[in-house]
Amino acid sequence: MSNNISGLLSLRGRVGISLILTLGACSGGDSEGSGAGGTLGGSPDTGGGPTGGKAAASGGTTATGGLTSTGGHAGGSLSTGGSAGLGGATFAGGNSAAGGSKSTGGDTNTGGSKGTGGAFGAGGAGGSLAAGGNATTAGTASTGGAKVTGGTTSTGGAADAGGSTGTNSACPGADAAEFALIQAWLHNTTAVGALPSYAYNNIKTNFPAGTAFDKLACSIAMSCVEFAPMEADWLRKCEAVVTSAIVAESSYNPNSVVTDTYATRAVSGATANDPTVGLLQVRFSSTMHDYNYSGPMAKMAAIGCTWPPELQTQADTATFWAAAGGTTYLSFMQDVACNIASAAWYYFYNATGNGGASAVWISNYCKGEGIAGTMVTGLLSHLQGGSYPRPADPNNPYPWGIECCACGNPSGCTCTGCTGRFAAFMGIGTTSSRPSPDPFLETLVPETTKYCR
Repeated sequence: MSNNISGLLSLRGRVGISLILTLGACSGGDSEGSGAGGTLGGSPDTGGGPTGGKAAASGGTTATGGLTSTGGHAGGSLSTGGSAGLGGATFAGGNSAAGGSKSTGGDTNTGGSKGTGGAFGAGGAGGSLAAGGNATTAGTASTGGAKVTGGTTSTGGAADAGGSTGTNSACPGADAAEFALIQAWLHNTTAVGALPSYAYNNIKTNFPAGTAFDKLACSIAMSCVEFAPMEADWLRKCEAVVTSAIVAESSYNPNSVVTDTYATRAVSGATANDPTVGLLQVRFSSTMHDYNYSGPMAKMAAIGCTWPPELQTQADTATFWAAAGGTTYLSFMQDVACNIASAAWYYFYNATGNGGASAVWISNYCKGEGIAGTMVTGLLSHLQGGSYPRPADPNNPYPWGIECCACGNPSGCTCTGCTGRFAAFMGIGTTSSRPSPDPFLETLVPETTKYCR
């Protein structure tokens, strides 16, 4: 994807970019190469979404990508027929950005698409908060701390940002301080205004206080306990990345479903039913497929996700994985723990192994062929697929919005410097440029024991 948001290019795969239909959520996928070596030759990648997210709880206005400068950008590359700036223009077989009703209390937001080939959530608009408010360090940054206690399956994970402070019964596998910090982020009581206002409104609506809210916060915390890179302070950084990325993908609507052109592709004479789904917009034939055949199931259980046992003995056939995502396994993908965990795994296995001159798919990664990358690498792999255009572009609106701008990205809103979302959570925002050193450009090395079974 280029940083020319008026005509976001690059298919994340070879299939074409589709458009966002609801809530700024995005679809995506590669038709080849990401799989575990089965008959699919690799399912579509998860893709990625608009940088600013979407306020509409059920699809938003007809410019579902958000304002005209947002999802429209995500509509795809002008060179392949996509129109720019339409809030989700048609592109490479992408759907027009149909809408639903606006979400309660949600401002129109970025939206954007991330089609099968990885449409680009240029997403700039959205959210009423421009710069993201005052960032505070929150939490106690420790000297290192021990790995989180609680019987997780991680080995050699990231150093705990605050050291071990015991556990909370609502999330016994995570460090209590980290869990409390994530709760504070989601309640907008620490790093106030880091997320756009519509995201906080949706959190209150979709995750009211109690069990639902605790599950959201614990799913983020535990996904990072299990999948955060080993480098210093990446437990905390992982938490900030995931908390911000959910805005870009679904604006905190766990039921978001985007049916793009790739989702209804023809497979062996039948029509697929393969939408992107949930908080981080995973697709059954891509993220879930890849984890099913290559990911460590014990980690998924530790995070709180019950993986359907029948999938673990399922033959790797294109027709099955293309047809069951929108039907039999829809609720599985909408499950907060399963959705966040699988997407976090996908972000970080790519961030730690897909940094070379050509794509490294999970089957190759698990053979020890991963090449160190960066957080930008992981995010673009989600957005555009594992074969994203090299070199990774740190100014692409998707990683830029997740790291720096509460409202999306500088092209769609007033965003001075790097003052929102990830930067605000981490207390490293600047008014002139990205943080230096930039965590999103830090080298992250392969860890097959963490991401592979």
